[in-house]
Amino acid sequence: MAREAVDLHAYQSADGAIRLQIDGDLVDPYFAMKALLLADEMGLPVKPAAEAWIAWLLPRREAGGSFPRFVAQPGGGWKRLANADADDSSLALWISLLYRVHGDSAGMSPELQQSLRQARADLLQLRVQPAGIYHYARGADVGYLMDNAEVYEALRDDCQHGGKSCRLARQLELAVGKVFWDARRRMWRTASHGEPAAAFYPRTAAQLFPLMAGMQLPRGQRTYDDWLAGEGLPWLLQDAEVLDYAWGLLTVAAIKNKRDDVAQQWMARAAPSRDGQRWNVLEEAVFQGLEQRFGPLAK
Repeated sequence: MAREAVDLHAYQSADGAIRLQIDGDLVDPYFAMKALLLADEMGLPVKPAAEAWIAWLLPRREAGGSFPRFVAQPGGGWKRLANADADDSSLALWISLLYRVHGDSAGMSPELQQSLRQARADLLQLRVQPAGIYHYARGADVGYLMDNAEVYEALRDDCQHGGKSCRLARQLELAVGKVFWDARRRMWRTASHGEPAAAFYPRTAAQLFPLMAGMQLPRGQRTYDDWLAGEGLPWLLQDAEVLDYAWGLLTVAAIKNKRDDVAQQWMARAAPSRDGQRWNVLEEAVFQGLEQRFGPLAK
């Protein structure tokens, strides 16, 4: 049976921009690209929405690879608001999105082929030796686990589509284990140095990113069920006192662990938040993917 395409009409304006929230005026390229990639991963056709988004974002990418955030102007149009939260992950998502939408680079326009080449080069500039991980921006002195998991996925996508990143992907997979894995605590460090205070984001959510990226997990890694019964329980219960967003992307980890029951529980508990302040375009894309996987929730 043919799959229905992801429906982002409530988030995507006529010019192709994809807003963060349904009634908001902010465009954050990270969330838009992550939403499209997750929808694709969950089997939803994304090409119409993605092509319009790519055409909107392509001329707005800045020198050095930054995908800044934008805010809507009262009279129409968009104004640059702030730098990307992290250049390494934004570049990685751009690379992955171009491949997922267009296949090999031969299927891209000359402008997109050039953008892909430049994105790979800009991303490589963020790689630091001897550690082998990627820092979040030029001049920064720290790398993050979540970002490096997304960079790994982009390098793997490049490798699978005939690029030259196969060796880099293997090297990064090893480097992530060396830099971020804490064998004594049996958990991932979220940053290459320094640790945030105990909180769901980033510390708890970050524990699942290597798994969702398909990376080789270290010996001693706690099981997904252990995570869910412990620090992940507020996510399953959708505890608004702990969570800033509904964090639908973590259902990918449930599905990869053959815990469809968990993904369905998340759907039911998160549904009341749909289109509210704790909901964004990423949650919406995931929710639609789950609806097509399991069927709509009973009224």
